[in-house]
Amino acid sequence: MNAQKFITEANIQKVCQLLGWDVETYGNYQIELGFKYLEYQADNRKWDVAVMARTPRFWEWWRNHWYARDAEFIGTWNDWPISWLRRKYNDLNAVEGFSFWPHKIIMEQSYAIMIEHVNKEAVKA
Repeated sequence: MNAQKFITEANIQKVCQLLGWDVETYGNYQIELGFKYLEYQADNRKWDVAVMARTPRFWEWWRNHWYARDAEFIGTWNDWPISWLRRKYNDLNAVEGFSFWPHKIIMEQSYAIMIEHVNKEAVKA
């Protein structure tokens, strides 16, 4: 296991410990907020969200940003109650405050998925 993957796994375990979560709860939360992020950025256009959500590179990108926020969270925690830590973690991951968008390659991959879908629909018609 490379060093970055080891650090990431250790950080996930630490976040779970601090929040009283298991890894499944952590993963579900990460995915849920990934969809919320897409909905927020796409102004709730369901089709745009569905296309981006089918883009593997989006999820890689999302997890990389997520792990950076985890490291920030771990760096700022103290001996605070679990309720405060959960609120802090929710605030840190509130998608309304994010001012970044996926890289060009992710957008290109989602565009390719969109074109494939449009072509299939055209063939059906």
